Amino acid sequence: MDASHAMTFFIRGNVMNRKWIFAAAAALLSLAAIPGSARAAEMTEKEKALASPYPNDLGPGTLPDDVIKSYPENVQAGYKLLLVRCAQCHQPNRPLNSRFVEPEGGMDDAKQQGNLDAWKKANPDLFKHPEAWQPEVKVWNRYVKRMMNKPGCNIEKAEGKKIWEFLEYDGSHRKVGANAEKWKAHRAKLVEDFKAKYPKRYQELKDANDL
Repeated sequence: MDASHAMTFFIRGNVMNRKWIFAAAAALLSLAAIPGSARAAEMTEKEKALASPYPNDLGPGTLPDDVIKSYPENVQAGYKLLLVRCAQCHQPNRPLNSRFVEPEGGMDDAKQQGNLDAWKKANPDLFKHPEAWQPEVKVWNRYVKRMMNKPGCNIEKAEGKKIWEFLEYDGSHRKVGANAEKWKAHRAKLVEDFKAKYPKRYQELKDANDL
């Protein structure tokens, strides 16, 4: 091998070695990133929630102890799960102060619809103030399922069911009936405070009927 061929071989060898080094380094970086990928997705959902606030977010992030203790044990278990699991993508404030109200009835749509119809007769005011109430069959059921499908959401099916059971029960007891006027005033204050703090976002949600 003459000098020119030797030099060419040397250069090509170094180039190939560098390519292998870069490829190996890239592979190692990819492997190192895998354990944190779920956390990155989770933070992305949190960032989205923070960037798109709702009046709910300005309310309390927990319920009074006396209220929780008055709930059935399975509902209390769902509440405890909500505080931990829902915080993966947004603060508990958002569901706890939501205008969503799902009538009781479990998975029986007809029973839920019957209770919804009863509300319409007994308290039509619930259907005249969308900023305070959004009564709807299976509204929380759908919402929980949608949240469970978000990236970084680590909620098992059984846990999601318990969280839904809490939200269904809580809305039907804390937001309507004897507590309706108190809840209406609470929501009005949240919307008022939200308008003052986030005027642009307030108008955006108002135009979309999504306050």
